[in-house]
Amino acid sequence: MLIQKGRQWTRATQGSTVPISDRYRAVILLSAFGLTSQAAAQDEHPIPVSYTAAIWDYLTVGSSLTIGIGGREADLTVKRLSDNASGKLVQRNEKSYFFNYSTRPIFFDDSRFGYDFVFNLSSFHMSQQEITKNVYQDMGTGGSGKFAYVVPTLFYMWGDHRQGTYFKSGIGIGAGVATFDGDIILTDSATQDRIHFSHKTSELRWASSVVLEGRWKNWGFLLTAAGPDMQQDGYEFQLSDIALSFGYRYQF
Repeated sequence: MLIQKGRQWTRATQGSTVPISDRYRAVILLSAFGLTSQAAAQDEHPIPVSYTAAIWDYLTVGSSLTIGIGGREADLTVKRLSDNASGKLVQRNEKSYFFNYSTRPIFFDDSRFGYDFVFNLSSFHMSQQEITKNVYQDMGTGGSGKFAYVVPTLFYMWGDHRQGTYFKSGIGIGAGVATFDGDIILTDSATQDRIHFSHKTSELRWASSVVLEGRWKNWGFLLTAAGPDMQQDGYEFQLSDIALSFGYRYQF
């Protein structure tokens, strides 16, 4: 039974009256709450609303940190451009612990091709030289330094990275910086010249990378090979870093 009170209609019930407008308001609020809750449940990854938020979102959501143990090798090839005489310093068989950070992979449409970024910051100390192919010896020379690079990597992936079971291979070209010094014998020269080198600038140089990664339930291996190339004072320097690690991948 409807009863009019001023401009407001109410429905009579046993012992009480409830305004119709209040009932409609309650229904609307409950419906809105239900829709909002449903939308929140479906939209677990909202679109960033600013440039800064977009960068933070890309660096954190879906990114991963891999903790592992493995081996690392570093090479520094010095070539004199006037006659192409060269020598190579090496660091071999170094047991290392690894903390590898990777951004979330971005795929092209529904394909298995995608891209992500490889970040690396490392130091090296080389005390052996290559005297012939894959033969190394302490010749009283050496070099030390630091380098860093950021390389966008194009990859192909088998499996599902979200489930932690996949295999990925990729290559990339980006930018790197390195500072180092030392001395080396140009073993390719007839006179076996011994030279001192020093590269202390922080200019960005081209850097390339190769990545192979295999995971089963987030356990697996990661093989990376990368490093910058540069020229200075009539010499070309090629720095490479190869690392193989086994460990666990934690996804944010």
